Amino acid sequence: MTTSPKKTTALPLLVDDCWNRIGVHGDRSCPELIPQIHCHNCPVFSQAGRRFLDAPTPEGYLDEWTDRLAQLPQAWAGDHLDVLIFRLADEWLALPLATLVEVTTLRNIHRVPHRGGVLAGMVSVRGELFLCAVLAKALGLEKTTAPKEPGLNRSSRMLVIRRDTERWVIPVDAVEQVSRIPKQELKPPPVTLARAIAHLVNGVFAWNDRAVGLIDDARLFDDLRAKLR
Repeated sequence: MTTSPKKTTALPLLVDDCWNRIGVHGDRSCPELIPQIHCHNCPVFSQAGRRFLDAPTPEGYLDEWTDRLAQLPQAWAGDHLDVLIFRLADEWLALPLATLVEVTTLRNIHRVPHRGGVLAGMVSVRGELFLCAVLAKALGLEKTTAPKEPGLNRSSRMLVIRRDTERWVIPVDAVEQVSRIPKQELKPPPVTLARAIAHLVNGVFAWNDRAVGLIDDARLFDDLRAKLR
């Protein structure tokens, strides 16, 4: 007598999703957020991702997520906005976290012949070349952040940002932290704000007794694209 194979159900994968408790999606009390900036850069997050990808797919998993993705994501209608706060010259600015791909250390900038100004050149990140923009020049700030060699400023970093399929690398003087700000705290840019900065900023919020300008990512990418023409 033959018997049919016994149907097995994948056991739930036990993963400590610390990023949802003490990381960028939690209360941000994890001490590793200071050196790592974002949970995506943390080895714990990477290990959890590998375990998840190697695990067998539970029964009904695909059907469940098909139903979930068919519904409108109500989370985008929340009252808070996640941003990355950074410093450029003497200005404190922020970008929507959804725009950020990663924060990396300074890298060599390979100049593009016969081009200059806002376009600093090309930067290699993980073997892929990206256009590098000097945002300080685009904003008309006195100090421009375009290091020729890595390590000139220990606090300097490079931000890899994206919108749709377009990606840029932007050198900044310092990266502070990821912060969640209530949307009602976002105020219109003051009339005293420099014209070049006001063009790219759609609001200002208070953080640690500082005024931080929130960059409109759509305007930023349009402006950078225009500089290439």
